[in-house]
Amino acid sequence: MSPLRRGALLALGALGAGAAGVWFGDRHLEQRALALEQAYREEHETRQVVVAARDLREGEALAEGNVALRDMPATYVHENAVGGAAWSQLAGRRLRTGIAAGKAVLASHVRETAEARLAERLSPEDRAITIPVSGGADIAGLLNPGDRLDLMLTYRNEGGRETVPLLSDIPILATGAQFTHDGSNASHRGYDDLTVAVSPVEAARITHALAIGEIQVVLRADSADASFEDYRITAQALTGVGETRDDPEHHQPVELIIGGRR
Repeated sequence: MSPLRRGALLALGALGAGAAGVWFGDRHLEQRALALEQAYREEHETRQVVVAARDLREGEALAEGNVALRDMPATYVHENAVGGAAWSQLAGRRLRTGIAAGKAVLASHVRETAEARLAERLSPEDRAITIPVSGGADIAGLLNPGDRLDLMLTYRNEGGRETVPLLSDIPILATGAQFTHDGSNASHRGYDDLTVAVSPVEAARITHALAIGEIQVVLRADSADASFEDYRITAQALTGVGETRDDPEHHQPVELIIGGRR
């Protein structure tokens, strides 16, 4: 083989070896990069959390417009940071402290449900008023925040006592100092009053009713929508004593006067 041909073959071999080396080198670097990325992902797993979209002030209510969801490295996220799945529990809650933009919202940043101000639970049209309940510990466990009531008034009228409907479909805000029903057995936790949400006029009616008589509460079924009928219960109506019977024997004869003559 001539020296020229031998040199050409050696050059081609060197080029092939160089190309193969480059290819294998790229593959090695690519695999190495993928391994490093996988290791980074495993070491720095991300977690979706609720963050402040802008600087939030103390007392400001959380809303979709002032928060955002961000994927952040789980290693660097506070353990009490609120995840995206828990946003529905935060919506509308007010901050007990300010939060800088981009910072994760922690459970400690918002007012706890048990510590929330009663005014935050009222609509602008409603008022909260507390009414005493009879029975004290005996009624505990039967009524819970969120239940709805009918209210009846018993008062003295012309020497006797009468019971009449006062208000219908009134929601309970709190039983004693308890704002929420935790589902546990409350049979040993008594309370002496209920806080309900009513309109200003209804609050005035309750105030006057408490001044002239006693209010009794009646629990409504969750599916009950109709208001109760108007009625008036007296001892006479309850026992039937003193009522005029609806039969001919107890009717007095009716006099007819025609032209001044009987």
